[in-house]
Amino acid sequence: MKNGVVIAVLSVSLLAAHSIAQNGGSVGPGPSQIAQPETGNTKHPIEYEIAGLRPGRDTLDKAYRRFHKDRVELSSPGLALWVDECNHQKLTVVFDTKDIIREVRIEPDFVSMADCLPRAYSRSRRARIGGTGRGLVFRDSCSRIQQIYGTPQSEGRTAHGEQEFVYRFDRGVKESSLTFELTCNAALTAVETIKLTSSARKP
Repeated sequence: MKNGVVIAVLSVSLLAAHSIAQNGGSVGPGPSQIAQPETGNTKHPIEYEIAGLRPGRDTLDKAYRRFHKDRVELSSPGLALWVDECNHQKLTVVFDTKDIIREVRIEPDFVSMADCLPRAYSRSRRARIGGTGRGLVFRDSCSRIQQIYGTPQSEGRTAHGEQEFVYRFDRGVKESSLTFELTCNAALTAVETIKLTSSARKP
């Protein structure tokens, strides 16, 4: 058995010597050969839309066609709001003087109450007014946020103690930047608010 160990060690030594000779006497990989650790999730999947609306691209007219102008719960200069009474969620659309949508926001609404059919509480129904383009839906599990979008650029707590995630996409819309903000209800471990904002890109 000892002879077997000696032979094995000798074989490894000969292979190592042969490798060093081929690499000009250097041992181990050079700087260019060493895999550098990732410093963060630098390429996040870009989120372009919420509730089928794309800030910086779509107009208020698309929101009216999609959710019906006669069903607007609240309308004021620069803002329109729809409510899903069954799922206690509301959709707020903020637009500029040219009716270009600048912000789309999903958040809870506990003011309105309704007795709805069972199918009205389905995830697909929540997704229509409260879903993102990449499949995150109002009241989804908080764990899905980073599963879909990766590590956020910033993370913290709101004044109400909710966990907050912020993603920024500088290449999202021509001449604009997109900011994607989400909060997570700690008690329910569920997505509480979803907001996507388009703003002029800094030169």
